[in-house]
Amino acid sequence: MRILLVSDNYPPNRDGVATSVASLAAGLREWGHDVAVIAPRTGTPAPTRGYPTYLAPSVATGQGGYRFGWISPQTLERLVEIYKPDVVHIHTLGSLGILAARLCRRTGLKSVLTWHTDLLAYRDAYPLLKLCIPIMYAGGLLPENASGVAKLLGRAGVAALAGNDVAPHHRQMLSAVAALFDRIIVPSPKTAASLCEMSPSCAPCVIPSAPVRHGPLAPESARRLREMRQSVHSGDSVLAYVGRLSAEKNLDVLLQAMAHQVLPAVPAARLNIIGDGQRKKYERLAEVLGISHAVAFAGPVAPELVNHLVGPSRALAHPSLTETQGMVIAEAALEGVPSVVLDAELDGFVVKNDRTGYAAGSEQRFGEALVRLLQCSATRDRLGANAKRQATEYTPAQYASRVADVYDELAFPR
Repeated sequence: MRILLVSDNYPPNRDGVATSVASLAAGLREWGHDVAVIAPRTGTPAPTRGYPTYLAPSVATGQGGYRFGWISPQTLERLVEIYKPDVVHIHTLGSLGILAARLCRRTGLKSVLTWHTDLLAYRDAYPLLKLCIPIMYAGGLLPENASGVAKLLGRAGVAALAGNDVAPHHRQMLSAVAALFDRIIVPSPKTAASLCEMSPSCAPCVIPSAPVRHGPLAPESARRLREMRQSVHSGDSVLAYVGRLSAEKNLDVLLQAMAHQVLPAVPAARLNIIGDGQRKKYERLAEVLGISHAVAFAGPVAPELVNHLVGPSRALAHPSLTETQGMVIAEAALEGVPSVVLDAELDGFVVKNDRTGYAAGSEQRFGEALVRLLQCSATRDRLGANAKRQATEYTPAQYASRVADVYDELAFPR
């Protein structure tokens, strides 16, 4: 089968969407499918991945690591004509994703969307989304439904000017965008429930992404790892956080837990924060809380190094409430590191409570679970072994196989 993957987020960006796209492409190639990718170009040269990749000109948005990529509709049409995909799989609803969705709708190409991100939940952390959601909506439905688009945009504009909540209008817009696709994949039951609540006619397929397996480190990467290890904490009482340093990740909750629960119970506890973003904000918070001595900020880390930095940790602390899956949880599990997640909605699928980690459900229990793993080696080893077994058994090839079943049903109906 010939599959074209389109994403506004792609390596070397380090978040879960970029990781998922890379994992899927690797898994599809392992099954013998032909894969091509359209994604934004960054200043860093993209690694050679063994499949055609068109990197569109792009600019940074200032919102996390996201970029605004642009190609003309004519260029996209030529790329599709050259590649002749059976299915176009879109992973984001940015400029490239919406342009591809419009092309598929106009030409009858079969399209799949993976709903990786809770866009409604991200609006407070990324105010630009309050403008981008209407743009996604208009970009996907114009000019075919000009009257309907104008009416909904008008109602949303009136609500915004009056100081009223525009979330219901944004839900309606995203529901209309979801209807553009032939199939929708979501990475967790939590995301499926959220999407179905927003768009009751939607029937998403739940297929979690698999983490990328990195091979042996190249000499330059090994050198960088040695340098990174000098800037982070080590020892038997280390916790790790991996992700953007931004409001939607709830990092302040983790720092509060360190100050008020973890360190009073385990004075030797240390926290390594791996990721980029609003670093100064969280460094100041750690200083205000009096825990700067116990918190190391590693900064951005290349994907192939993350597992080496997380592996020696007692636990991965994951305080976010906006995750649709949390790829880093599976990446940590591959190293035998259990996770403590704040979001109880991830229980039973991403994390199996008291089997592969803890789904705390409250800030108090979140801190208590971190203390438990620091104090009890037997519990940590049991949960870590279970987590590693579960993660190891789910490979990129298995992930790709499940996604390819969706493609097959769509492109070659029986």
